Amino acid sequence: MRNPPIRIENPGSSNNLVRMENIIVRFGKVVALNGVNFNVGSGEIVGLLGDNGAGKTTLIKTLIGLIKPDSGKIFFQGKQINFNSPIQARIAGIETTYQDLALIDLLSVTRNFFLGRELKRKIGPFRFLDHKKMKSITEKYLYENGFTEKDIIQKVVNSLSGGERQKIAIGRANYFCAKLLILDEPTASLSETETEQVLNLVLRAKQRGTSVIFVTHNAHEVFEIADRFIILQNGKNLANLGKKDADLKEIEKLLISSRLAAVRQMAAGVAHQIRNPLGIMKVTAEMLKDDFEVADNREDYKRLTQLLINEIDSLNLTINNFLDFARPIKIKRKICSMGKIIQQSLLNIPMNKFKDIKLETEIENKLDTVYLDNKLIEQVAANLLLNALEASPPGSTVKLRAYKSLQSIIIEVEDRGEGFNERKIKQIFSPFFTTKANGTGLGLSIVKRIVEQHGGSITAGSSPGNGSIFTVKLFQDINYKEIKREQ
Repeated sequence: MRNPPIRIENPGSSNNLVRMENIIVRFGKVVALNGVNFNVGSGEIVGLLGDNGAGKTTLIKTLIGLIKPDSGKIFFQGKQINFNSPIQARIAGIETTYQDLALIDLLSVTRNFFLGRELKRKIGPFRFLDHKKMKSITEKYLYENGFTEKDIIQKVVNSLSGGERQKIAIGRANYFCAKLLILDEPTASLSETETEQVLNLVLRAKQRGTSVIFVTHNAHEVFEIADRFIILQNGKNLANLGKKDADLKEIEKLLISSRLAAVRQMAAGVAHQIRNPLGIMKVTAEMLKDDFEVADNREDYKRLTQLLINEIDSLNLTINNFLDFARPIKIKRKICSMGKIIQQSLLNIPMNKFKDIKLETEIENKLDTVYLDNKLIEQVAANLLLNALEASPPGSTVKLRAYKSLQSIIIEVEDRGEGFNERKIKQIFSPFFTTKANGTGLGLSIVKRIVEQHGGSITAGSSPGNGSIFTVKLFQDINYKEIKREQ
């Protein structure tokens, strides 16, 4: 029986800056928030976590007056409030950075920094914008917070990168913030260095006594700086965890469980609605290729029909990944050969798509007898090999090695692709994280689950421009008497 999520009522300081009780928000028949409780202590950083659609953004918009709750109470500094607009929330000392950043592309960085709060100087009976003072303040603040380019304040916003825009929006909110800073997915478009700068901004805000709500669906981004974590699922509270009461793995497991709950509801319908038409399409494409002749352009005809078959197979693989991720994995171990497992995994890969890539396999003879679920390990090898082949450029070599080290089986898959930076390496096994334009982000998370349920581990090593190597370690302590007893 699964243990219920850990729930901690008002952990940390009892001096709440914000307290929201039993918040309900409906959009027609859809219940976006269903009895949500939320609180932030003075000088506290709270990570507000949950998958897309969990209700995170709706909750903060309710807090600042963009959305009116159908019921529930909101307290700010001990007094019940109902902001009528974000302007009222801002006057009260709440600054918010939204996912769309709220910057005006054709204005300069300085004008955007002071947007709605322009400094003015009086000359006689007239008041003029004090451009000099605004430029001086903007330049000083941005320089202190990671902007080293001297003429950055003169540039118009539409000439900046997405990461630079995000930092300006966050810096603006941080500069004017008096009591509460709300960041909605602040690191979504940032590089690793820029993300580090944003996290430093958050810590500086805390040092000034400012409370922070950090909204994200990636736990690892906020884990190091947050004091507490509140997780939402389908518009309800899932968990309220103090930093000392949970580690990063536990939080990520809770987030994964919330995603699985939604995925399982869709899996059966997806299988029926998509797989059946795909089966018909593949049979039709194979008939067109093998049983029909064309008068002209025969080679192009064969190539296009084979391309159609390959794409159908690829889509089928995606659906299989989706279904595999949704259903529990059951391990059925038996004595088998690692060489045969690798050979079978290659049959599951459309190798004709990778004719210009060389595949080298090196399998130690000692692995003729292993005790594994051969079907699941075939899936692991096929997934890692397919990823490596897709990542590697034409003319390169993908390597697969399998060998025994002490009481463990090691499987290594090495590609010559572009590689990953440290930030992506941390996310690479997270469900729904993908670097592919048409990827689902489920393949490697499934691989990780299979490996861990075999009592093993998987790691990724990479650096930009130098390819990647994935290493699977499967513990083997074969006791044939025990195996026979099990069988």
